[in-house]
Amino acid sequence: MTWMILMGLLALIIGGLLVFSPQKLQKMSDDLNRMVTRIDEQVIKYRVGVGVSLILAAIFLFFYAYMMGRKG
Repeated sequence: MTWMILMGLLALIIGGLLVFSPQKLQKMSDDLNRMVTRIDEQVIKYRVGVGVSLILAAIFLFFYAYMMGRKG
């Protein structure tokens, strides 16, 4: 239920920006694109470390889900 309210608020905010202030939404989009590009470059630069970290996190999450499933 809470996630539906949050998604509705997000839709309301973005819809309002599209209707009343499209320039601000475009500026936000440009800023986010620059940030994502920088993050993507760093991930590619350190791909082995990031990949191993993600694999270890996935193993931990699978183990945790398995252990929680056994208790319930």
